[in-house]
Amino acid sequence: MQVMVIGADGQLGVDLVRALAAQGEPVTALTGADIDVCNPELVRWNFECHRPDVVLNTAVYHPVDDCELHPDRAFAVNALGARVLALAARDYKAVLVHFSSDYIFDGEQARPYRESDCPTPQSVFGASKVAGEQMIRAALQRYFIIRTSGLYGLAGSKAKGGNFVDTMLRLGREKGSVRVVNDQRMAQTSTRSLAEQVAVLIRTGHYGTFHASDHGDYSWYEFALKIFEYSGMDVKVTPVTSQEFPMLAPRPRYSVLENARLKGLGLDCMPTIDEALRTYLAARQKVVSGSMAEA
Repeated sequence: MQVMVIGADGQLGVDLVRALAAQGEPVTALTGADIDVCNPELVRWNFECHRPDVVLNTAVYHPVDDCELHPDRAFAVNALGARVLALAARDYKAVLVHFSSDYIFDGEQARPYRESDCPTPQSVFGASKVAGEQMIRAALQRYFIIRTSGLYGLAGSKAKGGNFVDTMLRLGREKGSVRVVNDQRMAQTSTRSLAEQVAVLIRTGHYGTFHASDHGDYSWYEFALKIFEYSGMDVKVTPVTSQEFPMLAPRPRYSVLENARLKGLGLDCMPTIDEALRTYLAARQKVVSGSMAEA
């Protein structure tokens, strides 16, 4: 199975390449310098050159507040870019794997969201991701749309300058105290565990929409407490409301995803949030120690 990963140098892309390579799959790793999903000619040139059987698209425009200011950019990448890839995948008979977000939901529900729940986005980002999903469904029959939430990984997020875990560790070391929002709840998810789940899923013929997040749920405040607990750091963590950190785009208050389809098919191999966080912190420590030894 020839696999092509778009956004291979990103937070999720790095772990996807690693997980697929570990299974012995031949992987073509494309960065933003190699392919622009908004450029149909360049997209088709890459399909023609690499002839992938499966394409994993991690390209996304996701600074949520910037999306409110630049909806044209958000829809160009997240919706029209998805359509460009879907049409190319259809013509080259490839399977498309596309990643979506918990932000497609408004967060007003009292139970975890299932794949069958109707999207109700509050933000431009969320609306653009819903549009991207619809573009893919309209163009393709063989696709995986994978919704996830609260991603963090060793490669970090370029758009955000790292990830939440790294930010908490840095602020904890520098200041000894942090203030963290306690009224937004989700399932924070490791890109490593998500990538390993995707590597399992794409070997099946169970196409369609899936939720894939680590098991459990925390507010950002509760997640910060776990980060410092597992890191052995004595940091004062103060819970605050979202109103104390005003943002341009609304965030869902409760966007926990239930891996209902994965469970029903017996394919759910996502760990708990705590297990994934411990694994991440141990891997991160090895990277930090290795960097210090080289220095």
